[in-house]
Order: sequence, then structure tokens, then C-alpha cells
Amino acid sequence: MKILIIGSTGRVGKLLVTHALEKGHQVTAFARNVEDYPFEHENLKLFQGDVLYPALIDVAMPGHDIVLSVIGIRQFKGPITLLSTGMGHIIAAMKKHGLKRILTLTGAGILQENEHELIMDSLGFPPNLQNLSLDHRRVFHALQESGLDWTIVCPAFMTSGPKRSNLLVRANYYPSRAMNQVSAEAVADFMTDEMIKNEYIGQRVGIAEGFEDEDELFPLS
Repeated sequence: MKILIIGSTGRVGKLLVTHALEKGHQVTAFARNVEDYPFEHENLKLFQGDVLYPALIDVAMPGHDIVLSVIGIRQFKGPITLLSTGMGHIIAAMKKHGLKRILTLTGAGILQENEHELIMDSLGFPPNLQNLSLDHRRVFHALQESGLDWTIVCPAFMTSGPKRSNLLVRANYYPSRAMNQVSAEAVADFMTDEMIKNEYIGQRVGIAEGFEDEDELFPLS
């Protein structure tokens, strides 16, 4: 499979590149700065670009089978539009070049709190994450209207520690009896598995670490 990974210099992005290459895929790593990329591989192509410039995404898109978008935000203050603007450009390029499958990463705030309310709209949601979650919701709505085969992965707080075997997964809701953490390694594992299995097309997916007896246990590769 030929994979375009956008945001490939971030924590999850680098892991996705590594995992995809280990599984024999061909990878294009798209990022604003690829000059000092930490490794080389015969199946890895580096593409320097920026999601705010649609012409660059348009050049990078042809020839791929799937897009993994894991763009990160470092500054949470003030209005945030990078993720939704970038996703608009990605969707347009995918439609132009005939790609259908995309996986992207947001926060858990856009999962359902209940049938009628998102977690981000609940009273206990952290105010400092509100602006970011608003942009995540715009990404969600853009994908809903895109006609693409999309999956939005919505992890708990991501840690840099080793992955645990007890990853909990639940479509559109946060997994029951889950902790508020998950390793970035497990997130990358889940995404590289989902791009092959296609079990959550058209859904948001809550993922977090939990307990061994949880019936929503997801087997990590």
C-alpha cells in the first residue's frame, strides 16, 4: 500500500512512518521540515510541504492509496483553525486525484457524551481545550460531508511510555471503564491496523488503556 502521512514529524507521525515501513508499505512523509528526518528507508519518500498551501498537497497526493493525517497543535490559546483548514485542502486534493480512504487524529472531545451531546459540550470539559475541540469538530463535520471513507481516531491523553496490551476501543463513544491515558505507540498501532482492516469507516473511535477483563479489548499487533 502507498501511504501519504501528513504531520509525519510529530510524535505519532514518526511512529506511523516506522510502523508502516515495518509492515512493508511505501510511505511518503509530508511535513513542513523534513531536512533532518531521523531515519532513511528504501520505501520512504520525504516531501516538504504545509497543509495551509493546497498546491503542495495537490502535488503530493497522486499515486497514493490512503492518507493518514496527524497534524499537531502546540499552542492552544486563541482561535484555532489549522486542522480544519488543512483538512479542507486534503479533502479537495483527495477528491481531485480519486483517493477515498483517510484516517485522522483528533481529541476525545468530539466523541459522544450521550446520544444528544458531545463530550466537549459537557459541563466538566476542560475550558483550555475548548478552542482545539472546536476545530476538531469542524474536521469531523468536513469529513462527514466529504463522501470519503473516513475514520477519526480519538485517543485519551497520550503518553510516551510503552504500549500496554489492554487497549480499549469503542465506536463514537469513550470506552467504558477506561483510564484517561493511552500510549502514542498504541495509537500508531491502532491506526496502522485500521487502515488495513477498515472496521470503523465513517466513525469516530475512542481509544484508551483499561482493564484486562474489558469486553471491548482490542488486540494490538
